[in-house]
Amino acid sequence: MEQNNLIFEVDGIIYELIYNFKDAFQKESFEERLVDVLKNKPFIVGDISHEKLRLTGFVLTKDSTNSKNINNLEDFILEYCNFGSPFFVVKKRNSGSVSNTGHEKK
Repeated sequence: MEQNNLIFEVDGIIYELIYNFKDAFQKESFEERLVDVLKNKPFIVGDISHEKLRLTGFVLTKDSTNSKNINNLEDFILEYCNFGSPFFVVKKRNSGSVSNTGHEKK
């Protein structure tokens, strides 16, 4: 099932699923694992290893040496995730609300 660009809401915050490798994204699992510190990050990457979801917050910065720069995502996946493991990228949205169809309303 293709879920890229799915827009959804958790705790009053709107997110967009922008990449979903091997159908890793499950909204219920995301909600269960989401902690307050991650709600401040503009990007959240979820990877699955040994049937467990791990969430990691990322930022967008000009500092190419920052390991949590979303531009360094490929390095993170290669270094910290099991080879070929399912993962997804969620982007925090700024405004709007979500309709029942999963599309953003302005």
